[in-house]
Amino acid sequence: MKESTLATRIMIAVLCLGVAVYLAVYLAQGWKEDLATTYAYTYSLDVGHEATGILIRTEIPLIGTNGYVDQILAEGAKAAAGDPVALIYSDPSALTTRQSIRSLQAEIEQLQYALESGSQNADAARLDAQVISSIVSLRSLAAQGDLTALEDSALNLRSMVFKRDYTYGDAGAASQIGQLIADKQAQLQELSRSLGQVSTTVFAPASGVFSAGADGWEGTVTPDILDELTADGLAALMGQQYEAAPGVMGKLITDSTWYFAALLDGVDTGLQSGHRYTLDFSGDYYGQVEMTLERISLEDDRTLAIFSCRSRLADTAMLRIQTVDVVIQQLEGIRIPRRALRVATEDVTGEDGSVSQVNRYYVFTVVRSQAWGQAVEVLYTDPAYYLVRPVDQTAADRLRAGDEIILNSSGMYDGKVVR
Repeated sequence: MKESTLATRIMIAVLCLGVAVYLAVYLAQGWKEDLATTYAYTYSLDVGHEATGILIRTEIPLIGTNGYVDQILAEGAKAAAGDPVALIYSDPSALTTRQSIRSLQAEIEQLQYALESGSQNADAARLDAQVISSIVSLRSLAAQGDLTALEDSALNLRSMVFKRDYTYGDAGAASQIGQLIADKQAQLQELSRSLGQVSTTVFAPASGVFSAGADGWEGTVTPDILDELTADGLAALMGQQYEAAPGVMGKLITDSTWYFAALLDGVDTGLQSGHRYTLDFSGDYYGQVEMTLERISLEDDRTLAIFSCRSRLADTAMLRIQTVDVVIQQLEGIRIPRRALRVATEDVTGEDGSVSQVNRYYVFTVVRSQAWGQAVEVLYTDPAYYLVRPVDQTAADRLRAGDEIILNSSGMYDGKVVR
């Protein structure tokens, strides 16, 4: 009886000890910091300065009579001296007439194409497929509410149907198309005659690029002012307000070289005259333009920079006062969270025997199941991240995009088992 009681007590003691060990291990694991990681990836960054300036071009305002303007040339199109650039109508209904003329011209062109193509042998199956494709395209445009190409799609469908009639031997198709063309040409002549009675044509006085964006600055800011322009003068110029004069319906840009005179805060901008820089437009126009820095002037606490360019004239023809980013440097490296960067201070002995402290930067990555530090240099600092690259970019074990980075901030060392 006593032996049984003793054995029971021993078993209870062992059981309690096992429970205590289990709870201790569980609590220890609960207090242990979980491994937090993320993945590194390649990141490109444009570093530069914000600048506000004015676009300066050689421009001629185009003046017409009072009325309703209908552009003949598209925005940014080139015109030779004497070319018609716009029509001005005295009657507002003439705009509707002009639209009808354009529709008739397009329809006649499609019918003539169908007539010429229909005289040749065509594959019936292919034409059937084209007709079905045209119907599907037309249905898709109507469902989306996209009316920009709806008319062209309808004309294309009609042309396909006529060509199909030819293929299946419809002898009356040719005469039907010919009669349609004759009727529409008669309508076109009548509309053109009525339109000519209420319209005035505006011709280009010189060769150049046409723009409808006349803003009143034409002739006020010209390349002639650039040599004497100062930072104060540019600031005063951008503070002025101009409007296009009555009767001005557009402008011609007569020189392919245009300029951007800009103000930048500070004088330590890193810009150098004669170098090419990328100007990133993100206001009325989204795009990057390569420009040459013609002149730079440091005045008080700001910088005057004058850039020139011989491209993108049509894209920027309507712009005047703009805020841009002048890209000084394009950086490419590996983006990491700020928590991932470690700093270690080392004593460095110089040639004269003096000792100085230097900061070394590391990133710990998971290699199999261990933590290993990778030496990096910081290229750029952001409130949310660092842009870094390996110190030794030829090392086999250098930091690479796709590496698993450890974010835990304490207790890390090379070879530590983390998983």
